[in-house]
Amino acid sequence: MKNLKRILCLLLAMALVFAFVGCGEKETTSTVDDDWAIEVEGGEVQGDSQATSGSNGGGNQLTAKPTKDADSLSWKELLAQMPKNLRGSTIKVASWNPIKDVTGAQKVIDSFTKETGIKVNWEEIDYENYETTIAAYINAGKSPDVIRYQHSTAAKMQVAQDLKTATGYDFSGDIWDKSTRDAFTVKGKVYGINLKNTFNMQPQVMFYSAKNIKNNNMEDPYTLWKQGKWTYNKFKEMCLQYLEKSGSTAAWMSSYQLDYLQWQGLDLVTYDGKQYKSNLSDPKIVTAIQEVCNNRASSIMATTMREHDKLEDDTYLFFSGNIIAARRTDFHFTTIKSEGNLRCVPLPTIQGVTNYVPMHESEAYGIPKGAKNPAAVYYYLRYYLNADNYDAKMFFADEQILETYNWCMAQKNKFHYIGNTFEMADYTRSGTAAQVKTQLDKIAPTVNAYVKNANGIIAKF
Repeated sequence: MKNLKRILCLLLAMALVFAFVGCGEKETTSTVDDDWAIEVEGGEVQGDSQATSGSNGGGNQLTAKPTKDADSLSWKELLAQMPKNLRGSTIKVASWNPIKDVTGAQKVIDSFTKETGIKVNWEEIDYENYETTIAAYINAGKSPDVIRYQHSTAAKMQVAQDLKTATGYDFSGDIWDKSTRDAFTVKGKVYGINLKNTFNMQPQVMFYSAKNIKNNNMEDPYTLWKQGKWTYNKFKEMCLQYLEKSGSTAAWMSSYQLDYLQWQGLDLVTYDGKQYKSNLSDPKIVTAIQEVCNNRASSIMATTMREHDKLEDDTYLFFSGNIIAARRTDFHFTTIKSEGNLRCVPLPTIQGVTNYVPMHESEAYGIPKGAKNPAAVYYYLRYYLNADNYDAKMFFADEQILETYNWCMAQKNKFHYIGNTFEMADYTRSGTAAQVKTQLDKIAPTVNAYVKNANGIIAKF
């Protein structure tokens, strides 16, 4: 019981903060309180104080009449109808990644500017201070025009304008990713979006080193996947085999510890487009946490997190994390990328449950309050996010990774977690269902307060 209390003690400690992990992540976790206040022109931003075109608190805002039926137009057709007053204007883009981490992005942006006359000012903001920096920019009247979301939380969406109000476009066409639009919709208004045809999304996958698999005479996960044999039971079997063969202290390095829940579309708190909800009473949550406990107790999963380098030195057989690490120019897995040994496959299927593709960083794009050039954002997103503008064979470190990415993005069951993954404290053994339930009951008041606060924010939208 003592060890189980350590399992869930951190849940209580983090119930009101967000774990920022994944795209461009460092090996540490940064947190920001969910209810930080932002002031624009002297008043706190409230969800219902949405800006209207030409009067969003930014001053000198550039406006333009939306192009009719834009979602159905090709880029060439869209460009022919682009308002002329947008040429010579500038878009300010805020991201925590340097532009080089998006393979080929600089070339794409240069081409966008050449075709549209719209300049792009890409500002890299420190990952750990991203949210508070955006808040400070809005407060100071220096809002960017495009913000990149980490998660679809109420606190993050409240600093943005709904896209139709900001641009005149409703972003409802089939070219946009429905799962992302749904995750960033409040009261029928959309606050974040991404293209369906894009490389800029972050499904979680299972990484491994082809060399390590071969050196240990183990079955190739890619072959197992293509044969329909890549199951959770097979995955665990391979982990146990690796522990015996290698003498390693663990076989699987996880980025999130509780990612096994999200493989099934489960999380402690979820959002259905209308309200946030605590799922602590869901028996599936209890069962899933027990499985996480068992995996750590048996050394299948490591007790540490996000140690990318230890996949490279063959400490671990598997690493589950965002596919951004597989981009050629991303800083993760540098050694095995250069050797041509980085591989990944979708998450293993779990017998008897519906599998999901978790989007740990939802990779959505929105327009903050105070944006000066929202009229040009539609054109920027259509071009920058379009996978056809990138060299597909060069984007990821291996063509097999591209195949995995395309498969993940084609799945309907995409799970956008909302950034409340409560990481687990160190422990050594599993707990019973009763023990897990007892600990969940103890953190319920704090989780309920988190839910109440989030619902209070969106009630003001």
